[in-house]
Amino acid sequence: MSDADGRADGRRGFADLLLDLRVQTGLSQEELADRAGLSVRSIREMEAGRVARPRKESVRLLAAALGLRDGDTDHFLAAAGHGTVRPVVRPVSPPVVSVADAAPTGLRWRGTRPIPDGLVGREQELFELEGLLRQNRLVTLVGPGGVGKTELALAAADRFSGADTTVVVVDLTTVQRDAAVPSAILDAFGTAPGTSDLDDVLSGRQPGDLVIVEDNAEHVLDGVATVANRMVRSFPGVGVLVTSRIPLGLPDEVVRRVQVLGVPGNDENFEDIAASPAVEMFTRRVARVRPGFVLTPENAPTVARLCRRLDGLPLALELAAARAGSLSVETILAALDDRFRLLSGPRRFGAPHQRTLADTIAWSVDALSDPARQLLYRASVLGSPFTLEAVAGVCTGTPIDGIDVPMLLSELVEKSLLQPVHEFEQLYGARYKLLETIREHAYAGLSSQGDDRTEFRDRAVAWCSTYVSGLDGAWSAPDRDRRYRAAHANSALFEVALERSAEQGEWDTAARIVLGFRIAWQYQASVAESGIRWATLCADNVSDKETSGRLLAIAGRLSSLTGDIRGARRHYEEARTRIPGETEMGLVARGGWVSSGSHLLDTQSLAEVPALVDDARKHGDVQRSATVQATCGLALLRWGRLVEAKELLLAWEAALVNPGVYADEIAYMALSRVDLELGDVDGARHWAVLARDSQASDDPERTKVAGCLAMVEFHAGQYDEAQALLDQADADIRGHRGYFDYLVMLYRSRLARAAGETEQARIAVRDAVNRLLLEGRVVYLLEVLPEAVAVLHALGRTEPADRLCGQLLAWQRTMDPPMLPTAWAVLQESCERASMADGWPETDPAAAVQRLANDVLVALS
Repeated sequence: MSDADGRADGRRGFADLLLDLRVQTGLSQEELADRAGLSVRSIREMEAGRVARPRKESVRLLAAALGLRDGDTDHFLAAAGHGTVRPVVRPVSPPVVSVADAAPTGLRWRGTRPIPDGLVGREQELFELEGLLRQNRLVTLVGPGGVGKTELALAAADRFSGADTTVVVVDLTTVQRDAAVPSAILDAFGTAPGTSDLDDVLSGRQPGDLVIVEDNAEHVLDGVATVANRMVRSFPGVGVLVTSRIPLGLPDEVVRRVQVLGVPGNDENFEDIAASPAVEMFTRRVARVRPGFVLTPENAPTVARLCRRLDGLPLALELAAARAGSLSVETILAALDDRFRLLSGPRRFGAPHQRTLADTIAWSVDALSDPARQLLYRASVLGSPFTLEAVAGVCTGTPIDGIDVPMLLSELVEKSLLQPVHEFEQLYGARYKLLETIREHAYAGLSSQGDDRTEFRDRAVAWCSTYVSGLDGAWSAPDRDRRYRAAHANSALFEVALERSAEQGEWDTAARIVLGFRIAWQYQASVAESGIRWATLCADNVSDKETSGRLLAIAGRLSSLTGDIRGARRHYEEARTRIPGETEMGLVARGGWVSSGSHLLDTQSLAEVPALVDDARKHGDVQRSATVQATCGLALLRWGRLVEAKELLLAWEAALVNPGVYADEIAYMALSRVDLELGDVDGARHWAVLARDSQASDDPERTKVAGCLAMVEFHAGQYDEAQALLDQADADIRGHRGYFDYLVMLYRSRLARAAGETEQARIAVRDAVNRLLLEGRVVYLLEVLPEAVAVLHALGRTEPADRLCGQLLAWQRTMDPPMLPTAWAVLQESCERASMADGWPETDPAAAVQRLANDVLVALS
């Protein structure tokens, strides 16, 4: 390096050295200027090589700001023309930044570097983005503020770049005008004096030579789009990666939306919580301010709830974690009702509009047109997700014209303030959601406008009341699934309407909404809990006895769907006392009582079947009659009355020729199960295929049919096919709690045991027993316990296996219902040495089976 008495090559040498040192320390020009006490313009001029011989005092201030050691400071001064270049003396402990190492000998990264551990849970996105950069010239990362676009872009550019690739990062945060974008890019390059055209630095590049990252582009979108379009069209050696809350809208642009980090689906399963990317990020960041902090089974539920409340938004997680140095996680969670005050700092880096959560949201909201902003505010009352139909029905009125709603929703999506919900789109149609953080900001905006919040909540009640009146008769209509699924798509809005009705004490209105919406709650078990709560609340507050009973019957049905069999039994029991038994809802309540009782091994329920079937056949509604017979057929199947069960299920199947009676995969599955237990595998396959064909192609609860088909293939000896179906079903189980999940676990155990994988069999059968005990579906334990005996024998745990076998032999000899043939066959194969236990029959069958199940869990632990 020359000592540079004002010569151009000397100026350029110091300029490159200063730029490289600043980049290695991770400082922006503004941050370095602030540290050194110099102006930003001085830094920019020196890095551009426009200063012939910087003042010695300025160079010393820069050396101190860069953290240089004595020997490196001398080298730095000499490069600026103050002294001669001497060999650098290396201290025993190497300095943080070495001038010699940073000398301009091919450094190819200019601008902000990625944080080494800045990404969590983004590996798949990073892999995809790297591939996009190799195949496309212009890629734009779009997403709401604070979602982590910048870190993902920097990490992707780092992974993409090779030894001969230059990466130039352009921070557009401080650029105020579209026309200034080219100058900002030139400044990021550290251009030589007199350079005023991008052509000078872009020309002559070969493909893969250069990647330009343009960060935070949304406020100068026209300028970025103009320059990006010219770069990708005119300079084939240049790749452009943009981060923005809004796409550029160019024909060559490939857009990828950056999603929030995945949050835990529950508060109980420690493994699931620990696997959540949001939890991992939060835990890492907390450990920086509170050394020794780790995720434990004790704090995991609180951390999971916190991450869900923060939507998995990286900026919010980061700001919350920063508070953990002085506040407990519990305190932070409790304070989130005023999240914008809590998450107001102490972030000192990054773009100014991203240093608090409120600033991040306001940056996007302030850029909206007035109608779009008002629509965002009003949509905050709808719950989440919601549909276009709900927005048009509740949120229109000056300055929002109903005809403009689709366009305004598109604007909100385009600017990353509204998220389209693609999951189950074919089932539920187009839906949208607001991140909770954005919703709270919008709700505060609406609340500041006088009585608007009350007005739009009252509109929600009126719209929902009108909507459910349109569902009258839908159960017998040809398009019933479409209509109920469309209603289900707005279940969050119905929650809002019910909350408002309850506040006003309008319980009759709330009851009408619940009664009209009852079927829509059944389409997804994960939201049925809300239906149970509202049905029971309304039942307790309405004055009409029969209406109260109908509401309790709904609560019973939904409880059964969510696996709360004891709750279902309780609700149905009470409903039967309030509704005439021959009415439609009376038949529903009685059928539910029989079904839940069969789960709990209650003989009274079984005794009710003949009278219930007789009353159902007399009922004028063919569909209701068929449904009740199918329900009773299922109860008889559980009780081992296979021939009688098949007779009632075939009566249901015969009724399908009537208008208003529709195929139901559950009844087909029951027919398949009956034939399987009777030894007719071909017949079982016939019904299982019909079950599959009658189920919606993207039904979120695919487990039941896949498990049914797997059982058939297993008993046909087609183990590979059975395994593939179980794998498909098992993937579905992770996303929901399904009614037939225990069968997937049971047959996974049988396949694992047949393959000699005893540990996998142990886990599967243990999970099945746990699930059934939790839900109270006692009757199905009689199918699983024989498999547990076989697994215990396979594990070499002979004593508990023989003891359990003796108890089950006694059950089969003395108790009702008997084990089904497939379970009995498994038990007989495993119990050659066991003798029947004493003390049977038991007076309480359900308690006896639960006791055996608890013994099994101990033996399998």
